[in-house]
Amino acid sequence: MKLGFPLLLLSLCILTAAVCSFLYRYDNKYTAPGPGAAYGNMDLRGDNAFEPRGLVWLADGWEFYGGELLTPHDFQNSAPTPDRYVFAGQLGGFETVNGQPHGSASYRLTITLPERAQTYALYLPEVFSACRLYVNGTERLTLGQADPGHYRAETAEKAVYFEAVGQVELLLAVSDYSHTYSGLVYPPALGLPDAVDWMAALRLNLRTALLTLTALIGAIALLLFAANRGNPLPALYALVCLSFLGYTCYPVAKTLFPTLGGLHFVENLSFCAMILLVFLLQRKLLALEHPVNTFGILFGAAVCLACVPYHLLLPGAGLGLLLSYSKLMALYKWLSAALLTAGAVLSLRQADETTPHAKVLLCGMAVFDTALVMDRLLPLYEPIYSGWFLELASLCLVLLIGAVLLREIYGRAVTSLVLEEDIRLTRQNIAMQKEQHHTMMEAIAQERAFRHDLRQHISVLHELAGADDLDALKRYFDKLEGALPPRQDGAFCGNAPVDTIIRHYAARAGLVGAEFAAAVQVGADIPISEVDLCVIFGNLLENAVEACARQQEGSKYIHVCAGPSVGAFAITVENRFNGYLRRNPAGFLSSKGSRPGIGTASVRAITKKYGGMASFETVGDTFRASVILHL
Repeated sequence: MKLGFPLLLLSLCILTAAVCSFLYRYDNKYTAPGPGAAYGNMDLRGDNAFEPRGLVWLADGWEFYGGELLTPHDFQNSAPTPDRYVFAGQLGGFETVNGQPHGSASYRLTITLPERAQTYALYLPEVFSACRLYVNGTERLTLGQADPGHYRAETAEKAVYFEAVGQVELLLAVSDYSHTYSGLVYPPALGLPDAVDWMAALRLNLRTALLTLTALIGAIALLLFAANRGNPLPALYALVCLSFLGYTCYPVAKTLFPTLGGLHFVENLSFCAMILLVFLLQRKLLALEHPVNTFGILFGAAVCLACVPYHLLLPGAGLGLLLSYSKLMALYKWLSAALLTAGAVLSLRQADETTPHAKVLLCGMAVFDTALVMDRLLPLYEPIYSGWFLELASLCLVLLIGAVLLREIYGRAVTSLVLEEDIRLTRQNIAMQKEQHHTMMEAIAQERAFRHDLRQHISVLHELAGADDLDALKRYFDKLEGALPPRQDGAFCGNAPVDTIIRHYAARAGLVGAEFAAAVQVGADIPISEVDLCVIFGNLLENAVEACARQQEGSKYIHVCAGPSVGAFAITVENRFNGYLRRNPAGFLSSKGSRPGIGTASVRAITKKYGGMASFETVGDTFRASVILHL
């Protein structure tokens, strides 16, 4: 492998790590600018406390009271002592309280605000899985039923508006008996109402735009599959897009449909299915039938199946089952990344036509692998606007697979068009040979008839010569000359199929009134496929004859020159035309429609096969086609 591609992979890894570091620093709720909290207190009295975004994230310094659903009344006399001080998301569950992931707990934070009355907004993300929010001793929000005796889960992202001055106390009482997470997992935000609303709207709009783009790409893939049902690749890619939608739709779906349940199951299953489909696409695109890919497919299918019973059992599961599921998901991510990367490397070693696809997929896996590593190196990350490292890396992988798929579909379409053109020219060549055979048989029949009559003609000539009748002899010679069979033209070259093509178009050129001249050196032993040569000569000469036929004034001519030259075989066809050609950036358009010319596409495909080149240019009212094939 050349040094350039490994350097590209290294650059992608460095770039991915840099992007992750940038997001960690500038799009992270835990590293966002603003005063921090400590030991249950936060001071926001400074003039720049809410700068530059107009809000601060309440990530750290929360008082944690395990196993208790506290109310403001509990803090009026002798305030209870917190078990610990935590940051949001530090505890995935309540196992620190009683060794079990489920239970109840309370979170409390006291914030000192400026000494002027002002309206504030508290952005409260999902709290798992039922909660009551108190602001300065007043209950401002209730989701579900937190009382264990009447427990009912309900989660939603909410914004709570209140007017405050001086000190404000936030108290959050939470119970969870039905989710994989428990309590305050994501940091809330406090700020000016406009800033909080703008932040929430921007988050939602960015996610919606991402989902819309992915859905549009998936729809296009489905249309491609509907147009060509014999190719399963677009359908597989549409499923990849659908899985990515399921993997990343949680924030939008939860915002638009707060009571919709089962979204975490959809998220996890969609991620597992997306990776499984990538394994299948890798097998199809790269023709990779290797145990590495086979194991990845089987393991991915097993994990997808395991997701169903796991999520049925998780709501009431103990700590052991939750940890086993977490370990299974981590194993699936790392093992799948390793297997997909290994599969792409194995495809590169095959050194066949799938190598470009393998390189693109390996670039996508470099991004995915690096994001996976950065996710472990920078675990304290909660995106504000963008997305998780793996979500962004998965998007990059999905888009790169789409690019590979588009290239594959385009290549198959071009191959199909070239094949159709080859079949057409082959049929045309057969028709030419039949036509020449018929002409030859007619000439042979005429010559046989002339030879049959030659003895009679000689006898008559003898009699006229013996009688010294010169006038009659001259008249008879004139009559005899008119009865001679027509003379057949010589061969243009020593290669019979190519000679047949040139003869046919030389005759057609005569019918449209074009002068035809050819200097062609093509032997029978030329190391180029006769089929390819016939396709090239047939397409170039057909275009030349049609151009002359459309010409209404001026002289018409077609000049053909072809032969070997210093390790290559060169073909040049030059003809006059009416000066009007339609073209676009991709090349000349067909005179029969608005699509690019199939003939020129066939010629280009064949020259690429031989490592050569094809050029088509105009000089005034002269069109010149030049083809070079390496021998």
